[in-house]
Amino acid sequence: MKKWLKVLLTILGTFTIICVVAIRSLTYSASETALESATVAELQEDTLIFHPQNTNGKNIIFYQGGFVESEAYAPLASALANEGFTVYLIDTPLNLAVLATNRGLDIIKENDLTHVIFMGHSLGGVIAARNAAALTEDTEIAGLVLLASYPDESISLADSQFPVLSITASEDQVLNWETFNSAKALLPQHTTFVEILGGNHSGFGDYGFQSGDGEATLTNEDQRAQVISAIQSVWPE
Repeated sequence: MKKWLKVLLTILGTFTIICVVAIRSLTYSASETALESATVAELQEDTLIFHPQNTNGKNIIFYQGGFVESEAYAPLASALANEGFTVYLIDTPLNLAVLATNRGLDIIKENDLTHVIFMGHSLGGVIAARNAAALTEDTEIAGLVLLASYPDESISLADSQFPVLSITASEDQVLNWETFNSAKALLPQHTTFVEILGGNHSGFGDYGFQSGDGEATLTNEDQRAQVISAIQSVWPE
């Protein structure tokens, strides 16, 4: 091997390591409580599956927020399973949903799913919306849940017939509210919008306080309960 090629490979290898370390330093880890909640799930490749004791026939495919460990959403997934939903919690590469944009669609095929609700927090919601758009004319899709998120301009769900639920929190200072409001035009007119008073961006998961966020005036448990209540109101048993 030529010397210049060895040098180039060394530089590329070093750069890759630096990038991975930098990304990991930005990652928000799941709390101990969240990790404990994850132990009840079935592990299928890169996905944690939370099975209900009594299913309502609906499946939720969940994309995590950017730089947040997927297990941080295990308490929410477990609580949803208690209400009858089967929840597929995707663990994306480097905790970035944009690196697994079609994983939700693959899960549908691998498990022969119907009545699918795509769901995501923050950046994960953007990818969930893309997945929903890919199935917008398909009977497999049962809906979309956006937690402090919105679709990007690459798609439009304005003419979609399935239910869409958009949940935000009043103290969220991470969400770009201007973009959120302008993106409402990309959602169907029948979209249900819910604001959790006193909640914040971090409270949609269980990973501690996210940099730049506002201070919540209610607990994660309370915020999670309101999320579940909103979902049940749109998709009752």
